[in-house]
Amino acid sequence: MDTLQFSISTKIYDMKAITNTAYSFSDKYYIQIDHPTEETIQVSVKKKEENSTELSFFRDLFFNELLDQQIRVSVEKDFGHIRDMIVKKAFLSINE
Repeated sequence: MDTLQFSISTKIYDMKAITNTAYSFSDKYYIQIDHPTEETIQVSVKKKEENSTELSFFRDLFFNELLDQQIRVSVEKDFGHIRDMIVKKAFLSINE
């Protein structure tokens, strides 16, 4: 079984975005995440099924999803407190 390996910079991507991305592909791929250095994550990927997307395309798919997940993490960091205030205000009227 072929294995694809690639590195991800932790200076660019949060660990939460990396693990969320890996999870989104875990139905069709075996994914192992290692942290060999403080600034690098090593990802190893194997196909579970023959009909899964070829590993030659997987890296591109992974990085597209990783970018999406990183945006979600960044938005949560920047604006999560606003969502929390809205939810608190919405439920405040129920408790009264």
